[in-house]
Order: sequence, then structure tokens, then C-alpha cells
Amino acid sequence: MAKDKGQSVEPRQVSKEILRWTDDMDQILLNALMEEANKGNRHDGAWTIEAYSNVVDALRSLVAPTMTKQHIKNRMKTLKDHFAESYDLFGSLSGFEWNPTTRRFEAENEEKPHAAKWKTMQIKHYGVLKELFGLDRAVGKNPLLIE
Repeated sequence: MAKDKGQSVEPRQVSKEILRWTDDMDQILLNALMEEANKGNRHDGAWTIEAYSNVVDALRSLVAPTMTKQHIKNRMKTLKDHFAESYDLFGSLSGFEWNPTTRRFEAENEEKPHAAKWKTMQIKHYGVLKELFGLDRAVGKNPLLIE
């Protein structure tokens, strides 16, 4: 189809709001997820439509009125990935203990080179993440234990 001179066709762009998450926002999200889990709105590791709807509503009222389900799913993936790395690593190593005050894993006596970064990196909300996603990790395989 020919265009008239001087007319331009601009591609449709969906506006994507980039959301920067804070520790407080994470805490609100995790609290909302725990509430939904306690209501029974999570089955076999999957959140129900009702759970997502309730969490979106909670975060819209407490965090950002433009919050979407996709924002929540993206943040959950990030939190779950960070949690999974530490959970899988320390679940297979002896001599480490979670310290909820410092929010770090601490070694009893010997150093493990592949665990060194976790000595200085805080894992915020680990307890809640373990409660929400720890069972999901039970069937995972630790890449450090490959024979």
C-alpha cells in the first residue's frame, strides 16, 4: 500500500516500565507470597491465578500502582535463582551454617574455594525464600557433585 508523501508510520512500541526493586519491596512481595501459600493458593510448586491476582493487588496498593503480574514473575525468578544457587551449594557442603543475623553462611573451620563469594555476600530474606522455594530445590541436582 502506498503512503502519502509526508506521512510516516511509526512502529507500535509497548511501553515497558522498568521497576527497580528494593529490599523493602522484596519483603512486601515475599510476605504477600507467604500469605497466599498459607491460604493454599500454591499447588505442586505453582501459584494459582488467584494468588497472582492477590499479590498484584497487594503490591499495587503498597508499592507501585503500575505493578503487573510480569513484574512479579520476573522478580520471583531473580530471587529464586539467587536463592537456588546458595541453597544447592550449601545443601551439599558440611561445615556451613546459616546465620540469620549476618544473613550469610559461615564456615565452621575449613574454607571451600567455590563458596568464597558467599562469605561476604548477604542473602537477604533467605529464611522466607527457603520456606517458599526450598522444597522446589529438593529434586534439583548440584552441579558441583557431578561424578
